Amino acid sequence: MADRIEEEAREGGAAAVELGPLAREVIFMVRNLNALLRPEGQRMRAALAVESGAIGVLALIWINPGISQNDLAASLALKKSAVARSVKMLEEQGLVARRRAASDRRANALTLTEAGHEKMAIFRPLSAALHERLFEDVPAEDRETFVRVLGALVEKLSAQPQG
Repeated sequence: MADRIEEEAREGGAAAVELGPLAREVIFMVRNLNALLRPEGQRMRAALAVESGAIGVLALIWINPGISQNDLAASLALKKSAVARSVKMLEEQGLVARRRAASDRRANALTLTEAGHEKMAIFRPLSAALHERLFEDVPAEDRETFVRVLGALVEKLSAQPQG
């Protein structure tokens, strides 16, 4: 992978930089991946006319209708206050409905409105096309390994106390 980064840098006219052990450092590589994916996220947000972070919130509510704000925050590794602000904004935009959970009157159960479902109908094909483009030269077995290992890292870190 490091070789490909160097090769692409040379093709783009930039100087090749040796990554050395950084090519195997998760934090370094994930940070670079995030930076490289940021324009893709901006394009998707523009197509959906939503702010940063809203897509993840909408997607998790879509997959888990009735999810609580606390569970949503935990799933997104965000502070409860950040999720509350995002949910409020999406509710004001008519994309999310918030109602008291039947099982716990202190908790909010979140669902998508019809407009929220329409946003997801736009998002899913965009996301699938990006996924296919990113992985087009990656063998299916390697894709599965990447996703499995990434999921295992997220699960491991989610189980650790944050702070």
